[in-house]
Amino acid sequence: MNTTASPAEPRDVVIERLLGDTGEPEKVLAAARRLAERAATAIAEAINHALPTSVFVEVGEIKLGRMTDAKAGKSNQAMTVAPTKLSPDGLVMTFDPQAIAILVNLMFGGDAGRDIAPIDRDLSSIELGVVSLLIQDVARAMNAQGPDGGLGVKLPAPDAITGAMMKKHVFRDGPSARIVLTVSTMASRGTLTLTLPQRVLVSDRRPAEVETSAAPTTEWRSRFSDELMRSTVRLEASMPIGRMTLGELTGLQVGQVIELAENTQSNAVIAARGKTLFACEFGKLGQNYTVRIRRPFDSTEETIEGIVAG
Repeated sequence: MNTTASPAEPRDVVIERLLGDTGEPEKVLAAARRLAERAATAIAEAINHALPTSVFVEVGEIKLGRMTDAKAGKSNQAMTVAPTKLSPDGLVMTFDPQAIAILVNLMFGGDAGRDIAPIDRDLSSIELGVVSLLIQDVARAMNAQGPDGGLGVKLPAPDAITGAMMKKHVFRDGPSARIVLTVSTMASRGTLTLTLPQRVLVSDRRPAEVETSAAPTTEWRSRFSDELMRSTVRLEASMPIGRMTLGELTGLQVGQVIELAENTQSNAVIAARGKTLFACEFGKLGQNYTVRIRRPFDSTEETIEGIVAG
């Protein structure tokens, strides 16, 4: 039996392609941004736990699209489609060739300060194995987004696929949100793209609740964590060596040995940018000298101890 499509059906398809499942693309984008901010920190911690050298994970571009967009890019990227509680394709993770090169280089002890060229050939089994290993860390990080289990990615996540196998994968056509995270060292930068169906993204109601109940300090820390928490500071450890008169100080000569008090090593401090942070003590581990943090620095307590000590 032949059926005639309603004139409204093609119109609805066009509208759905433009506005997504909800008809409110701004709300979908806002939900994607909140997820991206939470995910970047969690993914960085998870990946860095597996690598000998740390990488930076930052939020890049966020945009709406179609689920098939998850395969966009070079044929030698690596992709996995992880099922979640709500969808068999609830989270698609795609590593570009530059990110793969960076992660493989660091996994095998490469120099993080060296500029790593993107892979320009088919991925090897070792490279796919490294990505598949890190995919599990990313999936666990996405599940650790809150007390209700985050996205509910089913573990273990499928291994990474690439090339013809990736291109043959068929997605259910539907609107998606794409979150592009940059994975970088000081010299190289690649991308990890998270693609989620909009129906999965908007079903997550936790962001609004978290933002409503969060303390102001927590809210501002989350806003600035991407920029400020990655900034580097120079740490300085110092220990007191005693007191001298100005005359004795001017009489010091090259090669002269200054005797240290018995408790000098245990009265060291760590400072950054002129501010003392911790009371610590010097030690030695094997052939390396160490500094062990004993407690946060309390200027009032230190002043009292100095007075008592005379």
